[in-house]
Amino acid sequence: MSNRRALRTLLWLCVVLLVPARTVFAQQTGSLSGIVTATDGSVLPGVTVEARSDVLPTPRVTVTGPQGEYRLPALPPGLYTLDFTLSGMQKSTRQAQVQLGINTVIDTTLGVAGVAEQVTVTAETSLVNRTAPTIQNALTSAQFRQMPVGQEYRDLIKMLPAVQYTEDLVRGPSAGGSGQDNVYQFDGANVTLPLFGTLSAEPSSHDIAQITSTQGGARAINFDRAGGFSVDSVSKSGTNRYTGQIGIQFQNEAMSASLDSGIASRFEQDRSWTDMSFGGPLIRDNLFFYASYYRPTSNRNDRTNLYGPLPDYDNSRNEGFVKFTLTPRSDTLINFSYRGSDRDDNTNERFDSNVGPETGSRTEVGLRIATLEGSWVANARSFATFKYSHFGNDNFSEPAFLATQTSSSTIGTQLDVNNLDTVGQLTVPQPVANNAAYNAFVQPFIDRYGYLTNGVPTGGGKVGYGTQFDRDDFFRDEIQFGYNYTLGSTISHELHAGDQWYQDSEDLERTSNGWGTITIPGGRGSAIAGTGQSPFFTTRFLRVTPGVSPNVHSEYRSQSIELNDTIRYGNWTFNAGVLFSRDTLYGQGLAEDPTKPLTGFVTSPGTRYKMYEIGWGKMIQPRLGATWAYNGSDTAFASYARYNPAASSLPRAASWDRNFNNLFVDAHFDANGRLFATETVNSSTGKLFVEDLDPRQVDEFLLGTSRQITERVTGRLYYRHRRASNFWEDTNNTARTAFNPPPDIPRELYIPDLAARTAEIGSGGSYVIAELDGAYTRYNEVTMEAEWRTGQTYLRGSYTWSHYYGNFDQDGAATNNDMNTFIGSSNIADGAGRQLWDMKDGDLHGDRPHMFKLYGYRALPWSATAGTYIVAQSGQPWEAWNYEIYRPLVGSSTSDTIRYAEPAGTRRTPSHVQMDLNYTQNVHFRTRLTFQIIADVFNVFNKQTGYNFQPSVHDSAFNTPRSYFNPRRMQVAFRLLF
Repeated sequence: MSNRRALRTLLWLCVVLLVPARTVFAQQTGSLSGIVTATDGSVLPGVTVEARSDVLPTPRVTVTGPQGEYRLPALPPGLYTLDFTLSGMQKSTRQAQVQLGINTVIDTTLGVAGVAEQVTVTAETSLVNRTAPTIQNALTSAQFRQMPVGQEYRDLIKMLPAVQYTEDLVRGPSAGGSGQDNVYQFDGANVTLPLFGTLSAEPSSHDIAQITSTQGGARAINFDRAGGFSVDSVSKSGTNRYTGQIGIQFQNEAMSASLDSGIASRFEQDRSWTDMSFGGPLIRDNLFFYASYYRPTSNRNDRTNLYGPLPDYDNSRNEGFVKFTLTPRSDTLINFSYRGSDRDDNTNERFDSNVGPETGSRTEVGLRIATLEGSWVANARSFATFKYSHFGNDNFSEPAFLATQTSSSTIGTQLDVNNLDTVGQLTVPQPVANNAAYNAFVQPFIDRYGYLTNGVPTGGGKVGYGTQFDRDDFFRDEIQFGYNYTLGSTISHELHAGDQWYQDSEDLERTSNGWGTITIPGGRGSAIAGTGQSPFFTTRFLRVTPGVSPNVHSEYRSQSIELNDTIRYGNWTFNAGVLFSRDTLYGQGLAEDPTKPLTGFVTSPGTRYKMYEIGWGKMIQPRLGATWAYNGSDTAFASYARYNPAASSLPRAASWDRNFNNLFVDAHFDANGRLFATETVNSSTGKLFVEDLDPRQVDEFLLGTSRQITERVTGRLYYRHRRASNFWEDTNNTARTAFNPPPDIPRELYIPDLAARTAEIGSGGSYVIAELDGAYTRYNEVTMEAEWRTGQTYLRGSYTWSHYYGNFDQDGAATNNDMNTFIGSSNIADGAGRQLWDMKDGDLHGDRPHMFKLYGYRALPWSATAGTYIVAQSGQPWEAWNYEIYRPLVGSSTSDTIRYAEPAGTRRTPSHVQMDLNYTQNVHFRTRLTFQIIADVFNVFNKQTGYNFQPSVHDSAFNTPRSYFNPRRMQVAFRLLF
């Protein structure tokens, strides 16, 4: 047996073992379909259709059915050549771009033999979808590489029509839901951060082949439960030809405009991006490979603040990727890919103006994405798919310096008051008017640790070391199976069944560096209960329970089953499907105890427990749609879909071990630094769920039309309405009785016997997880899109009018919401002034009534391209916050956070307009060697529009922006393609 044949046999055995069931769209593929007719309009059965592409190792062949129909499913995205042959008829050739997750219709007509062959090039993509009412948008790398985009996956999101443009670094954009309602997939693996619903992962975009988004009209295919939009990408693959590229891109401080705001910018540093890739055949026509390497770096030197010179900042990341594409037989396709990334920050990128240089920390971030997927086309009417993916996101940060003392709760422990800057992080005190004793006590500390103002030591700054060690690791493992079977011809049914299982998990471990944070009350505060003493020094550190691991593990397990029937009759396509789901939440800190009649649990640190389950009957998500190609090419469509979003932070936020781990302790010391008392800071406790909760749901209604306006221009117009309800939040058990709700809300406790239940368990707090009364959001959208393609030009434009309103604003649940805020356990409904009836009804922070986008490129005669991206959108709604409005209910609290002083969205930040430009010059040395020079300019007119206004009326910066759109900046790249 030859070595080549032996290798083929071994690979086929691996396929059989990995995919024993030989088990459509769960895979990273698209499809082609159409009808073949004769010149007289009659259908042609028995036509052989062969699909060839450089991304498909072995060509795929099928035969047209009784009505001249053909289907080519499970095709890797790319440019395909279709050959149509039938004895006695002229061969016909068509070209089509297979798009990720999209069915492209290619009809053709065969003439009689003897007529000269005609080759027709079909438009690569189109806004007209004759087979589904789904609102999908797709871009290939050949398109977005000629337009001004950044280097990361999230930079491509700005291209999506009807999706707001944002420069937030953590939170996603709003598009009919909050910024935590979106689902992000990279190479088919769900990389949405478990528990938080953001895109914290940072895979690069340089080896993405295509990106596709779904923004409405979802079918019961692909397990779509997104409360916002869903986006996926497919990576580049090897081909039968060896190809590669080497590139370097850079940007330095001089290539960025100065900031109008005067706030430190991440562009005030030197940045570079190196990428390399290579691919080709391992076995021609059977096995391809593709590999890449990516290294972004950034650094900043000579930084200073009020305390003087700061450490140099240095960040580097190494990312590697490998992918194998195998067709052991023409009817079988296997893909395996692995991506690994490691990032190191040697110190903080940003220091506040009044902190010492030793307060910095180091960060390590790791990313792992692995996928294995397979498809088997049994015959012209049936095929099956299988996919496994793993996502891991490891995060670790530690102080740059280790404290010389460790914290302790033992009374009598001595605090090293002579070296407070080495045992924790000290907030330097400031003198207080008319308090001579206090001022005399703190002055030596101000003299030693204060920063100099005109040569005089000044308090108010911070010195010492970083406060804590933080390890936060996220994982997701997912398995999917799918099977499709088509029956009938005049009326056909494409039946689909799929099963998905995945598990999200988090491991969280936090400990304090020494005594954590240190303040100097100086004996001027109230006496600590039971001691008769006022503290002179107070530290706050994370408690470590003896004998209990500091790790808190939480899990979210989900299973979904989808059934879908796509019915085709003439120019009509109907979709009828349903998605069933079951979710189970697991926390840590309780053990089952059948002797406990109320809860069945008892406190047990470190023990995993089943927290809550949402059963199959609670999450039935119907999907109905109809598409009418009324003249064979233009369409009218309508659909209804229900989504039960899966993202939730409650497995961690409500976990009982938060009573024991990740819990702060205040330690109080006398004037000599002797510990005399400790107090637990009950910032979080385990929470019980109200029984029989209905899961969050989004109902969507869609109505639209699409049209092939000319051969080169297509357009789409649609109206979409979304209504979301059944929002869960942690809230006071007494919220309905203590905080003046409106008359239609019952005056009763969420859990009447909560005290008895927590007493039975042995711990717990006064908060519960409840379905908030009357919580809702609404979204109305009208979007017009148009796309123009020629051989030299690609241009796409969209205008969206929308209104996003309600009383549950997940995008406005924190002081600064560009962060991983809890879903289900935020500041919403936390005490007085934060209930939904406290002026929360109005325009939500994600509302952008008007949004215009225009982007594209033009090929120039001198082997170059010029591209642009233009966006214009309304500003961000906001409202004033003032705790004094709720003074009778808030007691001594002085926090303004989401305590609205006027109806939600009363005010709005300025609108933003931005233009980005790209120029790419190609220099061809020989047939297979091209050198590229690329220049991108972002925000050409330097519109540094302010947003994220300070809403707190008690802050001196009230009604001024805290964030600004990034300044004009340029980046240059050199790339060699071979």
